[in-house]
This record gives sequence, C-alpha cells and structure tokens, in this order.
Amino acid sequence: MRLSRWMLIAPLALAACMGAAPRESRDPWQQPDRVVAEMGLKPGHRVADVGCGSGYFTFRLAKAVGETGEVLAEDIEAKALKAVGDRAQKENARNVKTVQGEPTDAKLPADSLDAVVVCDVLHHVPADLRLPLIKNVVRAMKAGAMLYVIDWRVDAEISHDRDRRIPAEQLIGLGKDAGLTLDAEYHYLKHQVFYRFRKPGG
Repeated sequence: MRLSRWMLIAPLALAACMGAAPRESRDPWQQPDRVVAEMGLKPGHRVADVGCGSGYFTFRLAKAVGETGEVLAEDIEAKALKAVGDRAQKENARNVKTVQGEPTDAKLPADSLDAVVVCDVLHHVPADLRLPLIKNVVRAMKAGAMLYVIDWRVDAEISHDRDRRIPAEQLIGLGKDAGLTLDAEYHYLKHQVFYRFRKPGG
C-alpha cells in the first residue's frame, strides 16, 4: 500500500477510536492501570504515546511521569490532537504536549525518550509502512529505552479489526528488524498481545 492508501485508512482508524465504546467498557479487558504500572515509569521520564487517538493512555502516562516528566501525544490526525489538547487544558495537564506526526515520521526529538507506547496502532498502518515507522520511533528513543507494543491477538474474540490483525511473529519481527531486543512478553490481556522491546545500550 502507498501513502495515499494510509491517508484514506487513518480517518477510519480515528473514527473507530474516537467513537469507541465508553471507557468503562474497555477498562476491564484493557487493564490500563496495570499496563502503565508494568512500564515502571518514574517522575521526570519523557514518554511518547504514538497514535494516541483520543488519549486513552496519554493521561495515565502523564500521571505516572509526574509534573517533572512529559508525555508527547503523537497522532497524524488533527482531530485527535485537538481532543487531547482540549482535555489537557481542561485538566491542567501541563506535562502533555501534542505532536502532529506523519505516517512514517512521528516527529519526535531524536534520542530523547525513556519509553514509547504504541497501542492498537500498527494494524491500521499499511504493511510496507510499519517498519519505517518503527525505525523512526527507535531513533527518538534513548539508549536502553523501552518500546511497548500492544495490538490485537489474531484469535481474539472481540470483533474489532478482524481483517487487519497482525500475527504475533510479525509484530516481534518488526521490533527486531528495527534493531530492538524483545525484553518481555505479557500474557494477561484478554484480547491483545503485549510486548516490551529494549533499545541497545544505556
């Protein structure tokens, strides 16, 4: 698929995210607080939420890194970023900054991030653009930083995105092909795979 195809898909992905079921219906299977706790974030850490959508994880990450930390909420859709920015202003979340990215360039500062979260994003990205995007994200990570990838299990019973799910071995391969080491696999999410990759060094 070419870039133009991604630009057609992206608004649909955003619509699915922005119009998803209320948060309380997602929380039991997404376990967001447990997921964020698993990351071991500390006050002062700088984190990116790539493909942040409506900010489901963004504000939990912001709480974890505290006032001295920063969360870069990245998305390619201005509508999503406006929603996150409006919420950040309303909640006085000064440590949340929005970033307008591009399909293969998240526009994140080089060698600046302690962690990156990519949740339910990669299956929306055309196959030939996934590795360029991950490589771009890796450039923004500090040595020793972590990349957390969450995406649908191929056999998940939930109805979302059945025709676009990525086999686990392909997700793992993306991380490895981008120069990362698979550091951990978590198996407690009902519908999703959850991987932690580490950037060498640090």
